[in-house]
Amino acid sequence: MRTMRTKTDQSEYELKVSLSALRHLGINLYSNIPAVISEAVANSWDADAEHVDIDIDEKKKTITISDDGIGMDKDDLNNKYLSVGYLRRDHEPPITPKHKRHVMGRKGIGKLSLFSIAKTIEVVSVKEDASGEVHKNGLKMNYDGIEKSIKKKEESYKPTPINESQIKIDRGTRIVLSGLRRSISRTQTFLRKRLARRFSIIGAEYDFEVKVNGKPIGVQDRDFFNHIEYLWTIGDDSRKFTDACKNALQATHLSGVINAKKKHKISGWVGTFDQQKSIEEGNNSIVLLAWGKLIHEDLLKDIKEGGVYSKYLIGEIRADFLDSDNQADMATSDRQSLKEDDPRFKTIKKYVQDKILKSIQTKWLKWRSDDSEEKARENSVINEWFTSLGPDRKKYARALFQQIETLAIDEPDDKRELYKHGILAFEKLVLKDELSMIETLNTESDFALLKRIFSSVDELEAFEYYHIVKGRVDVLTKFESIVPASKERVIQEHIFSHLWLLDPSWERANEDARMEEAMSREFKGIDAKLSEAERKARLDIRYKTAAGKHIVIELKKYRAPVESMKLANQVRKYRDALMKCLKTKYPDEPHLIEIICIVGSPPTPLDQDEDNRKLLSTYNARYITYDTLIRQTKTSYGDYLDKQKEVARIIKLVNSL
Repeated sequence: MRTMRTKTDQSEYELKVSLSALRHLGINLYSNIPAVISEAVANSWDADAEHVDIDIDEKKKTITISDDGIGMDKDDLNNKYLSVGYLRRDHEPPITPKHKRHVMGRKGIGKLSLFSIAKTIEVVSVKEDASGEVHKNGLKMNYDGIEKSIKKKEESYKPTPINESQIKIDRGTRIVLSGLRRSISRTQTFLRKRLARRFSIIGAEYDFEVKVNGKPIGVQDRDFFNHIEYLWTIGDDSRKFTDACKNALQATHLSGVINAKKKHKISGWVGTFDQQKSIEEGNNSIVLLAWGKLIHEDLLKDIKEGGVYSKYLIGEIRADFLDSDNQADMATSDRQSLKEDDPRFKTIKKYVQDKILKSIQTKWLKWRSDDSEEKARENSVINEWFTSLGPDRKKYARALFQQIETLAIDEPDDKRELYKHGILAFEKLVLKDELSMIETLNTESDFALLKRIFSSVDELEAFEYYHIVKGRVDVLTKFESIVPASKERVIQEHIFSHLWLLDPSWERANEDARMEEAMSREFKGIDAKLSEAERKARLDIRYKTAAGKHIVIELKKYRAPVESMKLANQVRKYRDALMKCLKTKYPDEPHLIEIICIVGSPPTPLDQDEDNRKLLSTYNARYITYDTLIRQTKTSYGDYLDKQKEVARIIKLVNSL
């Protein structure tokens, strides 16, 4: 006869958790030593410990974590420590009895993380009960043993008990990790820094001292406060971070109240680094903490802010409401980040983005601009250049300083070189009337454009302009100094090498050696009818081509009077001789000849100057006095002369950087 089960009968179903689930619940969830040790430190905090000692023995290859907390008896070890998934906050008050701390532990799987870095875990603990009796208990767990139990499909794993006589501590708990899976050669320095950054409650202020190999961890171990340039403190009890950031140039405060009705508020700080080289890998982040322990490694990556300022950000924000006792746990299984779809996460993400980061962006740009000017002008040469600028250009120069000071330039020589190119690029943009381009440089892609501007300094018009100006001014100065004392031949050579003195369009004149030789032979025939003095004067005749013309220059002594008819006869002979040579050498080409006579004073008769000019023009000739030539050249190149002083000053400044 079949027996029917009643509602009061035991269920025929039973939920069992396999040992193999331990792999997924904690053993393989953690990837680094600091994250694992953090779980042990958090347990010490929850145990009301005042001192935690972490000893790293490289020779024995062990890590030992000892605390002076309340400890555990056998029941605690079995029902709490070894009970995977023990929900402390459901079974015990969330506030510790002695120091009134809010506990950090929640799911009861953190202790399993120890197996991710060690094969063997030894736990010994001492606890005094209400009657004053002291209980010493301990156990040893081995990962290989757990694996064997899993393969045998056993329902449980039984750690090896440690005899009371072998327990050498008098209070608290000691955990020894051995059979380490990772090298610990660099663990000490690395661990100090990471623990300092993972907990905000380490220190005398919270009666919680943590030591690594005998040396207490302090705020200084975070190793970034000294490099904070601008600081934003947030919420209550955050002013202390102003004292920690002793080198900060600017600081301001934000309320941190997200929702007063729901009592959602945050505290902490966000800062920006002074320069790129101060940022270590992983430091460009904003961590979230709850009850003083890291719960989300980087909020910044979730916000995906792209402004230049974001590349300098770092911060620690404590938001206890994210780990509220009366709400569901929102941490991911590895306890290093939060579930992004949780409304509380969306709330804090929006607040940080809309209230904190927008405030930072606005102030950072202004502060950076103001301070970058001060930094740049510490260099006396740059200060001299900046001081010489007008108000409008100073605005763009400040923007240039800001961009240069923003770039990741570590070496002083490299920065000086960048300023050198930057000033030249600035002057190039002035010439192109494109200075406003500097203000558009806000992102990394914009920096690429800035670098392209810097890389094209060889094409900088101002630089080439300077060389043209300098050369022409030097020539004009020399020409003015040699007149009238020098002989005609010296003056002629000078002018002939720089025909632009006579006409700006004759910048590039060409010599024809064959024509020079033919002209000399032809002039010898002409000279047969001239006096000895006139024959020697023929040495002053030179010939070049420019702008499609054949040019002959005839010089007269500065103080010698010149009669117009005689001068006309001379230039006619020169023209006829040159034309004969040209038609012989180049019979099929048109020939335009221009003859310029440079004289000390106008030809006589002085009262018939217009007629004298017409007479010369008959042979396509003209005259000009030395003084008029100098005056007209100065007028023609007035802009050059004005610019020369300014450009020369800029080049001198740049070269002195």
